[in-house]
Amino acid sequence: MVAISSLTAVLSYAIALCGIVPLFPWLTAAPRTALAAGLLAGIWQDRRGAWPIKNWQFNLAVLPVFLYYAFQFSRANPVQPVVNALAIMLAARLCGEKSVRHYLQIAALSLFCLAASSLFDLSPVFLFYLALLLLLVAVSLVLLTFLAQDSRLILSGAHLRKVLAAGVLMPLASLPLLILFFPILPRTQIPLWNIAAAPAPRPSGFSDKVEPGTSAAVGESRTIAFRVEMPRQPQQQLYWRGTVFNRMEGRRWVRDAAVPSEHLLYKGARIAQTIYPEPGLSRALFSLDAPALIALARARSTSDGVFEYPGPITRRLGYRAESVAAGILPTAGGIDRAFYLKLPDGIPERVKRLANDIRRRGSNDVRRLELLEQYFRDGNYRYSMRDLPTGEHALEQFLFEKKQGHCEFFASTFALLLRAAGVPARLVGGYLGGDYNDLGGYYLVSDDMAHVWVEAYLDGRGWLRVDPSSLARNAGEVWGGEKQRSLATRLRLFVDSLDHTWNRTIVTYDFEQQVEIARSAGKRLQKFEAGKAARAALPYLLPSLVLAFALVAAVRRPRLFPSQNERLLRRFYRLIERDCGIRVQPGRQGLLEIAGQTGNDRVREFAGVYAGALYRDRKLTHAEAARLRRILKDGFVTRT
Repeated sequence: MVAISSLTAVLSYAIALCGIVPLFPWLTAAPRTALAAGLLAGIWQDRRGAWPIKNWQFNLAVLPVFLYYAFQFSRANPVQPVVNALAIMLAARLCGEKSVRHYLQIAALSLFCLAASSLFDLSPVFLFYLALLLLLVAVSLVLLTFLAQDSRLILSGAHLRKVLAAGVLMPLASLPLLILFFPILPRTQIPLWNIAAAPAPRPSGFSDKVEPGTSAAVGESRTIAFRVEMPRQPQQQLYWRGTVFNRMEGRRWVRDAAVPSEHLLYKGARIAQTIYPEPGLSRALFSLDAPALIALARARSTSDGVFEYPGPITRRLGYRAESVAAGILPTAGGIDRAFYLKLPDGIPERVKRLANDIRRRGSNDVRRLELLEQYFRDGNYRYSMRDLPTGEHALEQFLFEKKQGHCEFFASTFALLLRAAGVPARLVGGYLGGDYNDLGGYYLVSDDMAHVWVEAYLDGRGWLRVDPSSLARNAGEVWGGEKQRSLATRLRLFVDSLDHTWNRTIVTYDFEQQVEIARSAGKRLQKFEAGKAARAALPYLLPSLVLAFALVAAVRRPRLFPSQNERLLRRFYRLIERDCGIRVQPGRQGLLEIAGQTGNDRVREFAGVYAGALYRDRKLTHAEAARLRRILKDGFVTRT
């Protein structure tokens, strides 16, 4: 047995939490404190049953706060004061005494708070709290109708189950409309409050230049860069191409927009991918090295295999790509060797001597490349993100003194030495590796996987991918294959798969996809054949009908399969109307009352036996049932 007032109070606090929790991170300190205090004070006073402060006093106290936030409202700051005022109003309502009207106000304010959280964040958490809040509100509305009639009402377990079932059925009944409107209604891809605001820069491991020696240490960021839907690939093929740095200025590599013309040939099996970059300031369109095709409106490509978006990718989008992961890019015709052999001024003498030695010993470009790889392999170089060379002579320190650095040191010095030795070379910036999410079927690539490698041009073969970082003596520790996943990593990937599904199906769902769905539906309708569709649906239709019949039977069981008592009673009513000529109104007339109207002894006998069991809340015994059946068999016609 549950008091309906207690149940309603518990539901109202649960509803309030659904509105408060998603909004809480975006509130300032004062509304946060007020909400926590209001919630605790309300629960405490509910348990005591005493409300020392009246609601009108709360309303009076909230008025100055409301005015304070009203004065803070401005064109530059229109959202935060409104959200804070909403939170304060909900806090005041929670700690006051509650009537039916106040419970409705709590539900409305909680819904507004939840909606306000979507101004800041559109994660799948919002959908979870929205579904939970709507479910709780539906149940609460049913309970409030009873509370309005009798606040001291006590519900039995059976009645409580009926009330809960009615409350749950209301939101479930709206599901068909939800399914209908989902593909039709437009939606925003970013939180509404961020539409006017400039996109927040994302700390990124990918940069538009390579400049080793600017910092003695590099921090690693697990910020997500992009996700790629594709089958699992060998780990050593996971080079994600973003851009090409083709000119060296001092110790810095940059991209010269005047890319020399060349015709790349993409030979080999193509790997299809669908890529979802995180919004940020980068224009690079990443894909598996090397991309033969990127299908995205307004995307443009250059002859060195780089694809870019016209501006920063500040909204969620997805694009298809096809790549050839052979590690070598043949060209039709030659390249501009002079462009890819340019060197900056002021190359240190030690670097020149090393390059000249390689040039002298190597009879061709292939041999010079092998000699340089051997130099790095035997040079006891170590890959590290700490204690790095810095300053103007950082590359020289890396090559001859410290001999430790990250991928920018390895790639920059390797390409510099190649050019100085007469082998055309350039740097490629992107990412290396990825965590494969088996649940979602995609690679998760984060900023700590940012990487730079080298492409060396060999006559007759083309651009060959060379990763100097893999020549470090501790390369096995850094790139030792896929590591064992901890429970925390698995949990992170599980949560990320939910987030990716949300972004893919809800947030990035746009007008283009709506058009595509409509076009696809139109094509299917043109090919629709009723007979073929019926045959195809038959295997699914029969189980559905059986399931539907089972559900109907379960719900309507008392009517379809009445109990013995019910069958006897229905037969009794029919005989009363036939033999006694009295119209029976079940539910409005008691058995004894009917018996009194007929003046028939056998009717009285039936009513006495049946009522004896009914009013004692027990089933008829076998002897009683047999006796009643004999009475009904003889009927109630009086013979004279």
